[in-house]
Amino acid sequence: MYLQRLALVNTGPIEQLEITCRFNQDGSPKPVVFVGQNGSGKSVATAHVVSALLDAQGNVFADSDVDDGRVYKIRSPSYIRHGAEYSTAEVHLSNNFSVYEAQFVKQKDLFAAPYPAYAKWNDVSSTEISHYTSNFHEEPELLKTCLQRSTHLFFPPNRFEEPAWLNEANLRNKASYASLKRFSDYSNRPIVNYAPMRDLQNWLLDLIYDSFALERKSALKLEQQGFSQVPKPIISEYREGPATDILSPMDEFIRTLFGKSGKVTWTVGFRNRRQIGVAIGNEPVTSNLFQLSTGQVILLDLFLSIIRDFDLSISKFEKLSDIEGIVVIDEVDLHLHADLQHDVLPSLILLFPRIQFILTTHSPLFLIGMEKVFTSDGFQLIELPVGQEIEVERFSEFEAAYNHMKDSARFQDEVRNRIEANQKPVIYLEGTTDIDYLTKAGELLGKTELINRFELVDAVGCSHLNKIWDTYKTHLGATIQKKWILLYDCDAGKPDSNHGNLYRRTITQQPHMIESGIENLFSNETIQRAIDHKLAFVDVKQEHSLVERGVKKTIPATWKINKDEKRNLCDYLCENGTAEDFSGFSLVFDILENVISGNHA
Repeated sequence: MYLQRLALVNTGPIEQLEITCRFNQDGSPKPVVFVGQNGSGKSVATAHVVSALLDAQGNVFADSDVDDGRVYKIRSPSYIRHGAEYSTAEVHLSNNFSVYEAQFVKQKDLFAAPYPAYAKWNDVSSTEISHYTSNFHEEPELLKTCLQRSTHLFFPPNRFEEPAWLNEANLRNKASYASLKRFSDYSNRPIVNYAPMRDLQNWLLDLIYDSFALERKSALKLEQQGFSQVPKPIISEYREGPATDILSPMDEFIRTLFGKSGKVTWTVGFRNRRQIGVAIGNEPVTSNLFQLSTGQVILLDLFLSIIRDFDLSISKFEKLSDIEGIVVIDEVDLHLHADLQHDVLPSLILLFPRIQFILTTHSPLFLIGMEKVFTSDGFQLIELPVGQEIEVERFSEFEAAYNHMKDSARFQDEVRNRIEANQKPVIYLEGTTDIDYLTKAGELLGKTELINRFELVDAVGCSHLNKIWDTYKTHLGATIQKKWILLYDCDAGKPDSNHGNLYRRTITQQPHMIESGIENLFSNETIQRAIDHKLAFVDVKQEHSLVERGVKKTIPATWKINKDEKRNLCDYLCENGTAEDFSGFSLVFDILENVISGNHA
C-alpha cells in the first residue's frame, strides 16, 4: 500500500498543500522529503499519513498501536491555521482507501454560505465541530491483505537507543529468542517504532540459529585426485532455507552501512550471554550491535526494522527489492554524523526501491547526497509551509550552511590563488553551460573581442556566487585588483549592487516559456525547435483546468529544462543556433560593457 495523494488546507502553519506522489516507470515509488524551518508543518504533514496507517491497522488487527476508540494524532480545532474558520485533510492510499478529516471553529449549523470546501461537508452533522471518516471498513479483507503483504512503519523524532556506556551489563543487551502471538487477528507488527534494538537482536538470533543450525545441509561428491587414483569423497556444507534467504540479501545492507566489502559473518557470543556481532571480510566490525555509535545504531534500527517487519509479512522475501510499503521517518538525519547523512543514508534508502520513504529533514548534506544517488528527478522535495516542490539547490537552509563554511581555509586559499594569478576581469557564472552559451553568443553577435577581455569562471551554482559576494563585499573586497562580475540568472532575485571592484548583476527576466536559468534568454520559437529535435530537452506541462474551492481556474502551460538534459540542450543550441536565436544575450553584453566603461549607475 502506498500514499497516492495528501491534501491539507489551513492545517497548523500550512495554508494549502496538495501533493501527488510520483512513481517510476516500473511502479516503484519516489521518496518524498519535506523540508522547512521549525514550525513549518513538517511533522503535521507526516502525522496525517501516520494517523491514516494506524486507522487502517486498527480496522483489522486487535494488537493495533492505538487502543480501540483512541487516536494517535490529536484532532482539535486548536490546529486550525490562525485566522481561518476550518481546516481539512485528505489522505489517499492505494486500492482507493482514503481518510477525510475536518475541524471547525464553530458547529456546522452556524456556518453560512459559502461553506467550507470540505468534500464530506454533507456528512457532517449540524452540531459537529470535528469530523473524521475513512473507508477502511468497506473492504476489510482487501485491507488486511494489503497490510499483511507490505510494511508500514513510522519512526518518530524522539526515537533513541541508550548509549553503549550506560549500564553495559543491562539485560537489554542480551538477545533472546523471539516470541510472537500466533492469532489471525494479531499482526505482531507495530507501526510506531521508538527503540527497537532489543526486538531486532532477538529476531536476528532466530535467523542466525535457523540458518546455521536448522538449514545447514551437506552434499557428497567425488573428487578426482589424479588419473591413476581412486576418486576421493568430499563432503561440502551449505545453508538453504527461509532464514538463509533473509540473511543473504541483508549482507548488502550491512556492507553499505559500514562501508566495507567482503563476506559478512554473524556471531552470537557465549551461551549465557547472547550478543549479536558481525564481521566483514574476516575483519570484526562489532561483537555487540548495541555498542555501535549512536548514529550507526539509529541507521541499524531504521533499516533492520524494515527488513524484520517484512519478514513477518506473508509476502515472499528473497531480496531487499521485494520489500514494499510506506516508511515515515521524522527528522531522518537525527543523531547522524555528516558522512552518514551525505554518503551512507541515501545509499541505504536506494537498497529499498519499493519502499515509499516519506521523510522530514533539516540537513542540506542529506539532500546533496540524495541528489547524488537518486538525481534531482528521483525524489520529491517539498518545502513547507508553502507546499512547493523545489530543487535541492533552492532549499533555503543551503545559504545558511554555506555562510558557516565561507571562512574555511580551503575557500580562502582558492580565492587568494585566483586573485594572485588573475590578469583579466572575471565573470563568475552559475554553470559551465552559461559559459558555453555566452561564448557562442559572442561569436554570433560579434562580441568575441568583448568576451576575450574576461576570464569566464564556473561558480558551480547560485549558492557559490552568494558565498563569494558575502565574503568579498566587506573589507576583503579591497584585495580585488581587477573587476569581478557575479552574473546571476534571472530567477535568482538578487538586486544589482557594487562594492569596489565587486559587481553583482542579475540578467533581466524575459517573458518566455522557460522562466528560469540562462535559457530564459532564448525565444519560445528557438526552444520549440529544440523540443522538435528532442522531446526530452524540456519537460512540458500542458494547459489544464483546476477547480479550487469551487472556482474553476485555467492553469497555463509551463516549460522547464530537464535537468538531466541541460548539457545536451546547450550542445545542440551552440551547434545549431543562429544569431537570431542568441539575440537575447545582447542584454548580457550590455551589462559587461557598462561595467567595463564604468557606466553602472
